[in-house]
Amino acid sequence: MKQTKTKLLCLLLAALMLLSSLTACGKDKEGKDSNLIKLGDYELLYKGACIMEDSDGNDAIVLTLDFTNNGKENASYLWSVNETLMQNGVELEVATIFQDYDSFETVVDSQFTDVAPGTTLEVRTAYLLQDTTSPVEATFEQFLGKKSGKITIDPTTHMPTGMSMYMYTYDNQTPVMLEQFAG
Repeated sequence: MKQTKTKLLCLLLAALMLLSSLTACGKDKEGKDSNLIKLGDYELLYKGACIMEDSDGNDAIVLTLDFTNNGKENASYLWSVNETLMQNGVELEVATIFQDYDSFETVVDSQFTDVAPGTTLEVRTAYLLQDTTSPVEATFEQFLGKKSGKITIDPTTHMPTGMSMYMYTYDNQTPVMLEQFAG
């Protein structure tokens, strides 16, 4: 009888541990999506990262985000979010990566686009890497506010630390999502 109770208790504990680990995939402790950063009237959904060459042939990290305007007026990513990327304790410089050399269109051009209230726009941001192996910490802050959020990305895997990963392919410099993986 005592062995049966012990086995039943162990089985119950194992089941609880399994359930708690399954419900945590891609979510934080409060059950929210850990890829989502809320900055007052704006939300950023981290979708992925890749390494591309800038206009001078240097390695750069390109982050892909969904920018959602939950405010009452039109807003652009550029004038709503302040971003800082650090690697090895040093702030990274902005990278220029052309999508089209004839029109001088860059990967970050969507940051200038006004987004209507309740609308989401995919934006990208690009920074020169010091190296392609050390983690990169990205901090996003309200332009004129106090809210902020951080993510850390491993450039060797393009995966954020503790977040889901979205796998993309590129069709003429346009990202196309293939699959999402829990981090």
